[in-house]
Amino acid sequence: MKLSIFLGSVLLGQSSAHYLFGRLILKGKWTKTWEYVREVSPQQDSDYGYETVSPLTEPNSVDIRCGRNASTLQSPVKTATIHAGDVVGFAAGEPMLPGDLKPWMYHPGFASAWLSKAPTDDLDSYTGEGDWFKILSVTGRTEQSLDWSLPEHAKYYDKIKAVWGTYRLDSYNFTIPKTTPPGKYLLRFEHIFPNMEDAQIYPNCAHVEIVNTDAEVGTPGPLVKIPGVYTRGQKDMYFAYYDQKFNISTFVPPKPEVWSG
Repeated sequence: MKLSIFLGSVLLGQSSAHYLFGRLILKGKWTKTWEYVREVSPQQDSDYGYETVSPLTEPNSVDIRCGRNASTLQSPVKTATIHAGDVVGFAAGEPMLPGDLKPWMYHPGFASAWLSKAPTDDLDSYTGEGDWFKILSVTGRTEQSLDWSLPEHAKYYDKIKAVWGTYRLDSYNFTIPKTTPPGKYLLRFEHIFPNMEDAQIYPNCAHVEIVNTDAEVGTPGPLVKIPGVYTRGQKDMYFAYYDQKFNISTFVPPKPEVWSG
């Protein structure tokens, strides 16, 4: 009986709390939703709010690059100029589902950030079909994770979910590797909610131009294609996060490894 009640609450949570990352963080300031991030679109003839924030569950879909229909630019966005070594971030943005208190990473799971360099200066026409490399991976708790001892957070504490570093966060910041080659890039942020049947993938992409005037420029890698980086059923995505045998300290997220410059 307890198990059935728990599973019911899990399924309810999956259907009532979805999110996206439509706001780029520059110099510690949150930009407007879709100002620098490619806007995603709802499925045709579907409700805008739900279908815009609803997760992607097909690992072979081109939509897992930058969000639903966002491999092709839907509306104009700005390109942020940042320097290699700068701290940037992504924040959850609107729309929200009815009943959600604020945009945040409601589900437990792991996050990552990626870069893909456009072959020309025309970033607007780049669909992300080129190579991608990972520059961030977040699994367990970090210095940015919520402090569950604070009253405003304690009411949301869940001992199974709270081991994940991004749980209930509304944003995450990270550093562009100092030896990143200069150029125009799609900067991608992704959050994955592991699930035995359909792991939920939440990706979004911003337009950035990376400036690097240092003499030392690295060679990013490993390089992967998106889609192509994930396979349905792989054990590091398709699993029960609530399994009592799960140990966050030994969990290794899906490849590739992070390139730190």
